[in-house]
Amino acid sequence: MNFITKNKRTGLILVIIGFLFIIHNFGIFNFGTSLWKFSPLLLVWWGLHLLRKRGKVSHKEGDFQIFGDTMATISSPYIKNSSAFGDILIKIENDRFSGGTLSNIFGKISLDLTSVSHIEGYGQLDIHSVFGDVVIKVPEHIAFEVSGSNIFGSTAGLGGKISNSSNFESPGFDEAEDKIIIRTSMVFGDVEITR
Repeated sequence: MNFITKNKRTGLILVIIGFLFIIHNFGIFNFGTSLWKFSPLLLVWWGLHLLRKRGKVSHKEGDFQIFGDTMATISSPYIKNSSAFGDILIKIENDRFSGGTLSNIFGKISLDLTSVSHIEGYGQLDIHSVFGDVVIKVPEHIAFEVSGSNIFGSTAGLGGKISNSSNFESPGFDEAEDKIIIRTSMVFGDVEITR
């Protein structure tokens, strides 16, 4: 049994034991003598912490990660990653990019496109996030358009220009040869485009 699997099992056992103590404290299940009412929350926290720690490794494209950070360097021109309760940190190491999808719940999405020199095909990037911010680094020569819905958040483009409507275009977008279209669906999070 490797170390990551052992941590995962230990974390799951601690979470279950913690919830059993909480059930006991509220009279649903009787363990005998009374313990401190909320001391089991320490066990729950410890278990969740161990589950989250196990995700600090690189993942391949298309993975779904839960309770951990996804850190990847991708050479494919297309990306597809999802995460819950962790961050997505992706650097594209290809000079061509065609788009993709990133989804996250309770975590930050960071995408570095600075190595990209040409946008292939339609070049649409779909971002879905709930309770998390999105930061996208776009190269100087690539124009971009951001549109979509952003509930309880804002969109900040170049120079910190903030738009609460989530619609923003870089200067010269219509005339640009290489452009990326970023579609966002955000709830409780901000979008920031940087160079």
